[in-house]
Amino acid sequence: MSLIETKSGKLQLGTFRKAIIWGVIASLFAYLIGHLFYMQVYAPDRLIQEGNNRVVRHYSYEPPRGYIVDRNGKILALSIPVKEVNADPKKLHESGVYQDKAAMNQLASLLDIDIKVLYKKTKNPKKRFVNLKHYLDFDKASSVKAICPEGLILVDTYKRYYPTGKVNAPLVGILNGEGAGIYGVEQSFNSYLSSHAQLDKANKDRYNHIVENLGTVQKGNQGGNLILSVDQRLQDLAYQKLEEAVTSNEADSGCAVLVDVKTGEVLAMVTSPSFDPNDRTHFDSNNAKNRTITDTFEPGSTLKPIVALAALESKATSWNEVFDTRPFIVDGKTVRDSHAMQSGTLKDIIQYSSNTGMARLSMRIGPHKVLKMVENFGFGHKSGTYLVGESSGKLNANRSFWSKIDEATLGFGYGISVTTAQLASAYATLASGGYRRPISVLKTIKPQEGAQIVNHRQIKYMMNALETVVSEGTGGKAAIERYRVAGKTGTAKIAKSGGYSNEYVSTFAGFAPISDPRFALVVVISAPKAGQFYGGVVSGPVFRDVMSHALQIYNIKPDRQIENSQQ
Repeated sequence: MSLIETKSGKLQLGTFRKAIIWGVIASLFAYLIGHLFYMQVYAPDRLIQEGNNRVVRHYSYEPPRGYIVDRNGKILALSIPVKEVNADPKKLHESGVYQDKAAMNQLASLLDIDIKVLYKKTKNPKKRFVNLKHYLDFDKASSVKAICPEGLILVDTYKRYYPTGKVNAPLVGILNGEGAGIYGVEQSFNSYLSSHAQLDKANKDRYNHIVENLGTVQKGNQGGNLILSVDQRLQDLAYQKLEEAVTSNEADSGCAVLVDVKTGEVLAMVTSPSFDPNDRTHFDSNNAKNRTITDTFEPGSTLKPIVALAALESKATSWNEVFDTRPFIVDGKTVRDSHAMQSGTLKDIIQYSSNTGMARLSMRIGPHKVLKMVENFGFGHKSGTYLVGESSGKLNANRSFWSKIDEATLGFGYGISVTTAQLASAYATLASGGYRRPISVLKTIKPQEGAQIVNHRQIKYMMNALETVVSEGTGGKAAIERYRVAGKTGTAKIAKSGGYSNEYVSTFAGFAPISDPRFALVVVISAPKAGQFYGGVVSGPVFRDVMSHALQIYNIKPDRQIENSQQ
C-alpha cells in the first residue's frame, strides 16, 4: 500500500490514514462533549460557583435599635438613619482629589473634621480603606459622594439620639462606638433593645446595582421597644429642682426618686450633676452613672421610723412609754440631740428626731432585731429595678461584735449604708401600710406582688408621728398646702477613712397624701457647703416642689382643710 495515492494528478491520503485522522477527531469531539456534559450536567457546582463569584453579592440590612419611651409615649431614645463615611486613599490619589486643595477643604468642611486630620488619614496612596466619619447627616451625603464617587464610600448606619438630653442621661444611658449599651437602661436591657441585621443575596451588575434579588440568607429583626415607668413631666421638674438645690447649696451631687405607692413604679429618677448624651466632647463617667442606685450613704435619721417599728413589733416598747432624752455617755462618747428635750414619747422622738431616745431604744432591743426589720424593708438587697450597677448597700449583719456605741448609733442611722432607690422603696412600704413590693423602672400592666412585713396598725400610728415631723417638727419646709404629708429628715456625716468628715448627707424622705398615700419621694443632697446642711432645710424644699407637682398632675384629692380666713 502506497503512502500517497495519485489519481488524476491529485494527492490523496490512504484509507488507513483517513481512518486514523477521523478517529482522532471523533475522540476529541467525544472528549469535549463528555467534558461539557460532566461540567454542566453531572457536576456543575464549580461553574456555578465561579459564575456566582462574578455576579452574586451578599448585602445586609440592619433594622434600627428599639426606642425608649416614658410611660406616656414620650421618646427618650431613638435611632436616626445616618451615613458612615469611609475612604479609599488609593482612589483619592489616582483621581487627583487628594492633590486638589479646594476639594479636600470642601470634604473636610462637609465632614466637620480638621483639614490636617483629613490629609493625614488619606496620606498613604497604597491604603485601600480608612474611616473618616461615623455619623454624617443625610442632607450632606450626596455632596460628599459627588467629590469622589469611587474614592468615598458611604454606608447606611444609625445614630442614637436622646431628645430629653441630660435630664434622663444617667437613667437611660448611652451607646459605645460598637452600638452596644453602656450605662443605664441602654446597658441593662441591651439584648432586648438590640437589632439583628438581615443578610440578603442578589445578582448585581458591574456598578453594584441589583439586577435580581435571590432571597434572604439570614433573617434579621428590629430591636424591641421599651416603655419606662417614669413620667417625663415629673422627670423634668425633679431634675430642675434638684439641680437648683445642688447649685444653691454648693453640693457635690444630688439624687431624687419618686415612687407610685400603688404599683411600685418609679415615676421620677434623677441625679445631678448629669451630662449631655448627645455631645461626648466633655464626657465625665462620674456623671454618667445613676447615683440613685450606685452611690450608698448612711441614712441617718430617716432610718428612725424603721428602728422604732422593730422595737414595737418585738413589744419592747409602746407608743405610751416616756423616754429619757437627755444626753448620755456611751463608751466615752456623748450622744446628744440637735433639738434638745428632757423626755418624750416615741411620737415626740420621731417628731423632733431625738438621737438620744432612738439610741436608748436601739440598745434595748439589740442590733440583730433592728437589722432584721431593716432587711425586711429591703435594705441589703437590690430594689428590683434590674439596672446594671445597682448596689445592695451594706448591713454588717454578720459582724461578730457590736460595741455599745455602735448599738446606740445604729438607732439613728449609722453603721449601715443604703441607696436612694432603696430608701424610696422603704418609704413606699411605709406609705402602703407595711406592704412591701419591689420597685420598677419599667411600666407595669398590674401592680407587682409583695408581702405584708409590718403590722398595719403600727404603721398607722407611725404615719401620724411622721405627719407631725412636717406639720410641727424638723420637716416644716416640706409641707404642702391642702395636703397631709408624712416625712422624715436625715442629716448624717459622711464617712471617710478612719472616721467621719465634716461634710453631711442631707436627706428628706416622705409620702403623701396621708389619708390615701399615692407617692413616696426621697431627696438626697450630698456634701452641701453653702452653710446649711440639715436635711429638712436643704432637701425639704425639693421634696415639697416635686411632690406637690405630682399630686396636681395626677389630680390627687386634697385631704387637709384650710380654715377660711375671711371675716
